[in-house]
Amino acid sequence: MKHALLTSAALVLMEAAGQSFAADLPAPIAPPVFTWTGLYVGFNSGFSWRNSANINTATNNVLDAGLIPGQWGAASAQGATGIVSSRLNGFMSGGQAGYNWQFSDKFVAGLEADIQAGGVNGGGGFHNVTATALDSATAQTNVSVNRRLDYLGTVRARLGYALTPATLVYATGGLAYGGVDLTTTIRQNLSPSLLFSKAAKGDLYENRAGWTVGAGLEYAFAPNLSGKIEYDYYDLGTAGSNAGQLAYTDIVTGAVRVADASSSSTRYNGHLIRAGLNYRLGGTAPNAADSGATPLFAAPQFIPAAPPAPGWQFTLTPYMWAMGLNGTTTTRGQTVDTNASFLDILTKSSSFPIAFMGHFEARNGPIALYTDLVFAQLRFAGSMLKQATRFPDLALSVDANAHLRATMGIVEAGGAYELARWTQSGAGDSFTAIDALGGLRYWNVSATMGFDVTGSVDSDSLGLSRVGSRANASSGSIQWIDPVIGFRLRQQVAAGDEFQFRGDIGGFGLGSKFSWQAFGGYSHEFKLAGLTFAGVVGYRALYADFSEGGGLNQKGLNAILHGPVAGISVPF
Repeated sequence: MKHALLTSAALVLMEAAGQSFAADLPAPIAPPVFTWTGLYVGFNSGFSWRNSANINTATNNVLDAGLIPGQWGAASAQGATGIVSSRLNGFMSGGQAGYNWQFSDKFVAGLEADIQAGGVNGGGGFHNVTATALDSATAQTNVSVNRRLDYLGTVRARLGYALTPATLVYATGGLAYGGVDLTTTIRQNLSPSLLFSKAAKGDLYENRAGWTVGAGLEYAFAPNLSGKIEYDYYDLGTAGSNAGQLAYTDIVTGAVRVADASSSSTRYNGHLIRAGLNYRLGGTAPNAADSGATPLFAAPQFIPAAPPAPGWQFTLTPYMWAMGLNGTTTTRGQTVDTNASFLDILTKSSSFPIAFMGHFEARNGPIALYTDLVFAQLRFAGSMLKQATRFPDLALSVDANAHLRATMGIVEAGGAYELARWTQSGAGDSFTAIDALGGLRYWNVSATMGFDVTGSVDSDSLGLSRVGSRANASSGSIQWIDPVIGFRLRQQVAAGDEFQFRGDIGGFGLGSKFSWQAFGGYSHEFKLAGLTFAGVVGYRALYADFSEGGGLNQKGLNAILHGPVAGISVPF
């Protein structure tokens, strides 16, 4: 009995001591809660390679009036017809932005937009010696072709599954768009003969849309930072161009005796594998160093953010848009391809570009009214410009180098309504807001082309004014109004620091055939002399496809304006 009492007492003392010791230990650290939900921005770099290899060049004879009728036409056309197996390979780098939504514990849905550029190109050629009906006469032909993918962008949906809290595998697919270039040069000699032709040259630049599909793996390895590797297949379809004319002139009489018309076509599709980094604006990343615990899956906890304050607030933002232009401009039925960055315009233009831009916005609670103004006068020549259509006068078409002066005024006015504003638990001053946009965009474009010409030309019948060796074609002013609809995503990461992404589409055949705009930027507030300002940097792209008239009265614009943006916002 005595022994039992002593044993019980000892157990009570040990339990009490254990509870006292446990009370002195720190509470275990809860494992971090991790979610993929949130807005992110990042950059990527990768390599693209071809899928379709062929560039096809076809030539038809349209005139064969040599000393021996029918002697040269068939051989000339056959010699300039062939297929080139070409690569379309190169490295590309760019940026992306997107939004993820994690649901049902391990599933992640999202939307991502990206754009990248680089040196994706390829080409080749072929050489033919084609006999005519006379055994001693041949058409000796050399053809070179080149194709290029200047830029590639996508807007894709993503659907993924989190294998672990930090590891996401996903499938992706959606819209692909890009700028493609195709050039053809044909040199030919008819021997023996007194017929001579300069090289036939064709150049196509086109902004095309298609589709893309792919898959990827993303891993979150640091707070708010994740890396990814992704494969995408893209298809922008087949593009073709007029490859120019071979026009053989009798060197004795000056008459055109033989003429061929050529065209080239190729398909722009391929594979892209790339690696990238994403910075997530909000949310938490796995960090188990303090507790050694595995991060938990968790559904995101959204909290409605405080609504915008009532009362009118105004912001004026003068800015500079360092725009380049890629696409075609048509005046008096004559079309030129333009492929120029802002640096090209600065360094290769005969005069400094003139530009003014400004943005004004008035906001009261969830409602905003805005207007945006762009005025620019740009000049293009030399390697920035290629003639895309040929004059009907063959003596002129053998040598016509183009110059272009374009003056553009673009005014946009519209309204925005904040559809939603939210934050995540523990996100501090950060919030996410989505605005619906709608409005009108007015374009006023005037273009004057100058062509350095050789040979005679009937300027009046072509609608041209002739001054010495320069023939000018003026479009006058073309103007239209596009209805536009879109959205704007605003992500405040801290008080005074905000990322903004905007996209809209318009035209719909009511003004232009179609137009779109994309903008991504960052603003940071600062004080100067007791006043509050905000610096803004970003990138903007604006596209329109407009045409009116026909024949020699046709005029239009099918081009994308794009480049970096920098400005200062002044609230008042």
